[in-house]
Amino acid sequence: MNSKLRLPCFLSILIVFLSGCTDPIEPEFEFQEGLVFVEGFATTTPGNSYVIISTSAIEFGVYVVNFLEGASVTFENVGTGSVVALNEIEGTYVAPQDFRVAPGEQWKLNITLPNGKRYESSVENVLQPIPVSDLEVRYDTELEFRETLGGRFLPGHELLVSFDDPVGEENYYYWSYRTYENLDFCEKCFQGIFREGECQSLGSNFAGFPYFDYACETDCWQIRFPESITVYSDRFTDGKAVNKLPIGNLLLYTKQNMVVEVQQMAISPDAFEYYQVLRDVLENSTGLNAPPPAALVGNMSNPEDSEEFVFGRFTAVGASATGLFIDRTFIGEQALEQRQTIIFEPVVGCPLPPDCTTFAPCSETRFRTAIRPELWVDQ
Repeated sequence: MNSKLRLPCFLSILIVFLSGCTDPIEPEFEFQEGLVFVEGFATTTPGNSYVIISTSAIEFGVYVVNFLEGASVTFENVGTGSVVALNEIEGTYVAPQDFRVAPGEQWKLNITLPNGKRYESSVENVLQPIPVSDLEVRYDTELEFRETLGGRFLPGHELLVSFDDPVGEENYYYWSYRTYENLDFCEKCFQGIFREGECQSLGSNFAGFPYFDYACETDCWQIRFPESITVYSDRFTDGKAVNKLPIGNLLLYTKQNMVVEVQQMAISPDAFEYYQVLRDVLENSTGLNAPPPAALVGNMSNPEDSEEFVFGRFTAVGASATGLFIDRTFIGEQALEQRQTIIFEPVVGCPLPPDCTTFAPCSETRFRTAIRPELWVDQ
């Protein structure tokens, strides 16, 4: 069964799966503040294990989900007792870059919030990864219809995988991917200037320009993550070759060349059912602006309060990784993200507080990196 779950960034409670969307919605029912959301993965591929913790709130009459800072987050190997601490980086808790789990191991997630409240996951078994035999993209000028982007069809690349399903096993799949696009400008400061690593407001002393742009000091890449969740069951394809299965759409946000890195994950039946519930929330309810069902609760709990709902899930997975470089030089369609007029600080005779500059560093975050993607091709 192939289930693709679309999660528009501005919609309600499932925002936690989008890792960075912040647009709120108008509440139409009684929301509860202080709900905890967890999204976490520990994988067999290094550099891809992370946890995001968020809490619900109503701010200025709208419902929002905010990243929760200052938590203590660890992965625990149940078999050996070893503990791996995650570091907080720009809205995400990330494992060390070289961390990976191994097939056959058992892992759990432990969280301690700044207020001392604790959460933990059930134990997850790491399954054997199933390799991708082929990865390709297919460009389509009318790839996807979006009401929220002008009610029109949008161009982009469809992402397709092929693989050989093992014989005589129940297998469940989940795909994640990230894309890298070259970033020319690392900061834009509105009504202010970039100093000491951040945008600083000039207040009433500022006049003349709505913003300043700052070019990247070094090569820098913007990272994007899936806008949908795709899972698959081999119920009807056991032991067969699965060819050109669509797993996501890479919309033409810019016309920069792109590297896409894909993880094909082997997940448990429980994890598969969890993501199936998410699909049902979108397709069978009156919309996301409705209370989430209890079945949406994953494998997280408060060991000191069994009555507390903790939304989300920690999943330890066997993953195979692959990727490719996408040349978008000759695409004729207009990109979705239109660049505003570039405005630099007037460095010559600069009237602004010193030291005047037109550059900013490429800060390492979940959504940006100065580390050159392995498959990047200079052109």
